[in-house]
Amino acid sequence: MYRVLIVDDEPVIRNGISAFVDWEKEGASVEDHYANGVEALNALKSKSFDILITDIKMPLMNGIQLMKHALAVNPKLKVILISNYSDFEYVKEGLQLGAVDYLLKLTLKRDDLLAVLRRSMSMLEEERRKDFELNHFQQGALYLERKRVEQEVKRWIMQEQTSSALTIAVPTWLERPYACVYLMLDAAEEWRENLGYLYVQLLLEELQEAFYERTEEGYALQVTESSLFIFLPDHDGEVEQRLHLWKQRLESKWGVSTSIGFSEEQGVCGILTGYTGSRMACQRRFFEGLGGLYRRSESESCHELTLTSTEASHDWALFFELIRSGEPASIAVDYALERWKRGGLTPEQVQEEACSLLTGVYQLHEDEGSLLSEQHERIRKTETLEQLASFMVRELEAIGKSFIPKLSDNGYGGQLITKALEYITAHYTENLTLQSLADIVHLSKSYFSLLFKKQTGRNFIDYLIELRIREAKRLLAQNDSRVSDVAGAAGFKDVKYFSKVFKKTTGLTPVEYRDSMK
Repeated sequence: MYRVLIVDDEPVIRNGISAFVDWEKEGASVEDHYANGVEALNALKSKSFDILITDIKMPLMNGIQLMKHALAVNPKLKVILISNYSDFEYVKEGLQLGAVDYLLKLTLKRDDLLAVLRRSMSMLEEERRKDFELNHFQQGALYLERKRVEQEVKRWIMQEQTSSALTIAVPTWLERPYACVYLMLDAAEEWRENLGYLYVQLLLEELQEAFYERTEEGYALQVTESSLFIFLPDHDGEVEQRLHLWKQRLESKWGVSTSIGFSEEQGVCGILTGYTGSRMACQRRFFEGLGGLYRRSESESCHELTLTSTEASHDWALFFELIRSGEPASIAVDYALERWKRGGLTPEQVQEEACSLLTGVYQLHEDEGSLLSEQHERIRKTETLEQLASFMVRELEAIGKSFIPKLSDNGYGGQLITKALEYITAHYTENLTLQSLADIVHLSKSYFSLLFKKQTGRNFIDYLIELRIREAKRLLAQNDSRVSDVAGAAGFKDVKYFSKVFKKTTGLTPVEYRDSMK
């Protein structure tokens, strides 16, 4: 809707122009009209207008003066002049200044006014189209440049480059203070279990895009399945406050929790130390809890390998004695926690010790642990010390009480999963959950999850999504149903999510896939 301003010192002319045109039908509206140029100029300074229809001769400020000032305020404004025969010199000056056209007041006709209005709107439309194309081109060029720097920096920090420095030109702001930020998505494993691997990947991509939409300078790299590494200039020395506000907005919009570690660097080489330092700062969430904003401390060296325990080995005899004597599992885990909470170990070192302890307990029970490798994987995916401790308590109690049923052989486990797969095939469009499938085969949720992955090589939810995508492909190839109908028929409740997952899986949108099948 184009906004029109009418200026004329004669009320009959102002009202006549307003009544001449069906503005809504033309895609425009008369927002205001004034009797002199001074009032009109004040309105132009406070509001946005697209078209100005003005008389030339007016008190206080004539139309030519108004036009000059108006174009200074809004260079894209389209001006239509209204004149008398005696105003020719003014008309000539107005046209030289860029007026679209002029109309004779004494012989003003509706069709003449409409013709000039439509020409003005066509000019505005063409300008907007060119602006959009230019902006799109600039954004595309900026996007490609950012991606190029992203990939180069990612290879560098992951030590895939043989050279000791970046081989591409980097922005000059890296020579001034900047912040390195390591962002981890909290509860990422839970997201993956409930919504699938692709959902988490798409979420990270959206967070990355949101960063670029709000930030003109800076880079965001996806460095793991659940984390981003970001570096951006620190122009005002208040990076912590800005990160805090950005974190709040991000979590509120996407309904997620994040943990952030950051360090302040200067110079291109600071990217490497900043990556390591911010990641180590973020790892404090393992010991202090999720959702924090952590500044790198002096004790967090830029060389991660120096973060080793002052006590390289530990005597775990008391831990195993507690297990052997039948003490509650929580007591044995509390003993382990005393060591782990003292510090000096990285989260990875704590997790490896927990894996060793679990293996040792199985050996105490003369059980090799048929799913031990999967349990080790679960331990390595714990995000906090509290989560690890809870997992250890559950596992140790299950071993001691035979809570988790032991399968006699792979054949029996295979029969259970076959039954589950048959049920999924018959009910994949329904609201299936890990718990509902576990109930079908009479297993605990956690054990069924481990057994399912052992037998099929993938998580339950990822298998279900793959099955639904296969059905969606079949439906798209067979008929011309709406994408929303195909999504529903394949078991997806959210068509937007379906479209994203479909393209992520196949490389094509549902419509593009359907067209490729014709």
